[in-house]
Amino acid sequence: MEPDCVAIWKVLLMPSRSKRFALAAAGVLTICTLGALGSGFSIEADAGSPTITSNPAGPDVAEVAASQDLAAPFGGNCSEECETSLALLSDSDREGLIDLPSRVQRTLAAIGPIKGDGGTKAAAEVATHLSDPNVEKAAALPGVEETLAAPFEAEGGDVDCTLRWFGFLDQSVRTVGTHRCRIGKAADGAVTIEKLTGERFLVHLAPLNDRFSAYLGRSFLPDQDERDYDLKSPVNAGNANFGNISGLATISGGQIALIGGSELGMSPPDDTFFSVLTLSGR
Repeated sequence: MEPDCVAIWKVLLMPSRSKRFALAAAGVLTICTLGALGSGFSIEADAGSPTITSNPAGPDVAEVAASQDLAAPFGGNCSEECETSLALLSDSDREGLIDLPSRVQRTLAAIGPIKGDGGTKAAAEVATHLSDPNVEKAAALPGVEETLAAPFEAEGGDVDCTLRWFGFLDQSVRTVGTHRCRIGKAADGAVTIEKLTGERFLVHLAPLNDRFSAYLGRSFLPDQDERDYDLKSPVNAGNANFGNISGLATISGGQIALIGGSELGMSPPDDTFFSVLTLSGR
């Protein structure tokens, strides 16, 4: 796979491409000369944001599945258009995206059972389902569906969105805060999600499979000019905590969830951390 625009142009010229993928890939071509993702969000906690802590008594880490096979992403559930979407990312970000379902499992095994409000438990449950394509039992938590669905289509508009961190430093779970997000569409029809308040970001969705899509874009402060995913400049000038971001996007219980991995600026990298941004349903 070629992690550059050339690979995408090759695919767009292929007659077998679906219209949905062509629209998404064409949208990313407007930004594909730009950056290498630091998968996840680099969003600091708002003053007064509540913190939810869980007791470390979860499953043995040894029971958690090993990292995903890079040669067969998402348990082999990755078609040609999925592979082409992955080619939009830098090598390290592509590997991180493929490994994200396993990262979630490692993190939850390390921090133990989740305690907190219903939204926090639902966010963790949705993330858990990333690595479980054949869920047979009904979900036990309100707002979590038996199976996940990729957000190929989404009703546009401004909604509340809540960011939660799992496994951040010595905190099992942290509710960073609730903000306003905008669901929209780019000129080419690709679904976009923008965080409008606090520390900002703008991402485009690209198809992977029927259960989740990739998201890729950039985080930024309101006074920063960088807005797009940039392969050549992965971090924003003057502040390495902002820059390229990527992760997995899915719908469960009528709500879009953006699930990300390691934080930009996090040193050393934390292998047992993930974030979930949940957008309220419309």
